[in-house]
Amino acid sequence: MKSGALFILLLSLSGFTPLNSQATSGPRDKFTLLTMPYNRRPLTLYKGELQANAGYKFAVLSRSFSEDGNLRILKDEGIASVYHYYFAELKYGITDFLQISAQTNYMKRGVRSVTENYIVSVAEAIKVNTVTETKGLGDILLLASLRLPIAYKWFDIGVTGGAFVPSAKYQPEKPTHRVSDITAANAFTVNYHFNNKNGYGVPVWLLSGALKFSASKFSLESDITYRTPVGEGKNIRWEEQLTVDKAFSYTTNTFGYLLNSSYDVNASLHYQVRGWFDIGLNSSYHYSGGGWTEYWGNKYSNRPERLFTLEPALEIQMSPSLTIYEVAGFPLSGSNIDGPFYLFMTLSFKTFPFFR
Repeated sequence: MKSGALFILLLSLSGFTPLNSQATSGPRDKFTLLTMPYNRRPLTLYKGELQANAGYKFAVLSRSFSEDGNLRILKDEGIASVYHYYFAELKYGITDFLQISAQTNYMKRGVRSVTENYIVSVAEAIKVNTVTETKGLGDILLLASLRLPIAYKWFDIGVTGGAFVPSAKYQPEKPTHRVSDITAANAFTVNYHFNNKNGYGVPVWLLSGALKFSASKFSLESDITYRTPVGEGKNIRWEEQLTVDKAFSYTTNTFGYLLNSSYDVNASLHYQVRGWFDIGLNSSYHYSGGGWTEYWGNKYSNRPERLFTLEPALEIQMSPSLTIYEVAGFPLSGSNIDGPFYLFMTLSFKTFPFFR
């Protein structure tokens, strides 16, 4: 009894109110909940709220960071890459503190490497162009989120857990290499074109925790997300051979792999300019490592990757049900990883289908 009384006293001193209390939470009409500004919004949806999100991310690969963290400007080296990412998500509030969601994506990315020249003489000159394309649907991510079962005042905490279901294709398609500009038996251009897919190939667990503080028009939010594969996977590699008549023949071999585990840490500061307009600045740190890839029967550790990115963002509520989110990403430092500049726009539709 003493511990229960102490818990209630702490809640009252901190300004929290249980969700079933109507004394301070006020009427819960649909319009008020749909137009709740960011600084007054809890980490999960309200009971009965349905949210559908559709997003598009455009990225240009302009930077890369070496193992020592040194910056490489890829444009100066003749390496070009464009990244298109389409995102879809559906969320539903089971209660005011329990939310379920599902999401997936479609990605298309092409990386064109610098042309390599192997010139011995006019009669023996070979150029090599390499394009690596990755495209296709991503795996489906199923999540459940739980937050404190109290009315949001100025503090909130939540946890999220789920898994990537290996629903997407992950084995690469047969390459589409070709030979062009043939001027002699040993003078031509080889155009390598690799076709990769977007799936993980194995289930991947996800666990995340989030904190949010609000004071007046300012909000501070932080979260950390951990991903790790369930176990090892198998994939195929295509091996090519150039024939005498300048065509390619292909064979495949199977190899094992273990995906990297990863941590993503975000911290953002928001300012509620108006009830319908919020601006924010997010700092994002990504780390992955611990996996390996098999080559010719031997396992080789994947290089650990690190990336720190700064992300200015804004949220504009166009109508009670429609909201636009804009994020720009600027890579600042890292190691063993590419650092693209990107723009990410998300259109969000919210409604209470069973709430009148």
